Amino acid sequence: MRALRPRLAKEMRRIAPWLVLLLFAGLAATGRLGWVVPLAGALLAALLRLLPGLIPLLPVLQRLWRRKTFGAAGESVVETRFLRLRLDRSSGEIRGEVLAGRQAGRRLCELSLADLRELHAELLQADGESARLLGVYLDRVIGTGWRARAGADDTATGSSQSGRMSRAEALAILGLKEGAPREAVVEAHRRLMQKLHPDRGGSDYLAAKINQAKDVLLRESR
Repeated sequence: MRALRPRLAKEMRRIAPWLVLLLFAGLAATGRLGWVVPLAGALLAALLRLLPGLIPLLPVLQRLWRRKTFGAAGESVVETRFLRLRLDRSSGEIRGEVLAGRQAGRRLCELSLADLRELHAELLQADGESARLLGVYLDRVIGTGWRARAGADDTATGSSQSGRMSRAEALAILGLKEGAPREAVVEAHRRLMQKLHPDRGGSDYLAAKINQAKDVLLRESR
């Protein structure tokens, strides 16, 4: 039933103009169109009276539309060879899943602290960027104290950018859709940095990724 709803809505949008045309034709044929014209005139007059007050609201409505269209709410996604991390931009909740290796297919929240430390040690050997991303998750979930206990120190290289970032990756990090204007890119970057800037308890690694994503999208929109 749910699968039929999008198709039904699409069909209704397609035939709606014809239904309106048939309605007007029926009213005209039965001589009942006379009351529609005065009503339409009254509605138009009311709209014209309200228009001066609505004009100042247009920039606000435009920003709201852009947020709705290009995903100001929702999640940002950072993906490496071994991990995928998702950040809920409204709540700040962070989730992750393992993409490769012995724990492939498991969510990070399903792993015990011992498993997470073991995974981090493995990733330090296999893929430094994935290890830094897991470090971000551990910092947010259990605090930075695990680093001293585990002898882990990947923060020094956490701000480095690992190679070229694709446009698709940049859009996923900022949580935007294809076609997002420059204003949406700047706004998404600003909101994420408010949550993830190192000075506010965030991560050097994620901050670098967010900055790189903004640079990629703004450079390609010139």
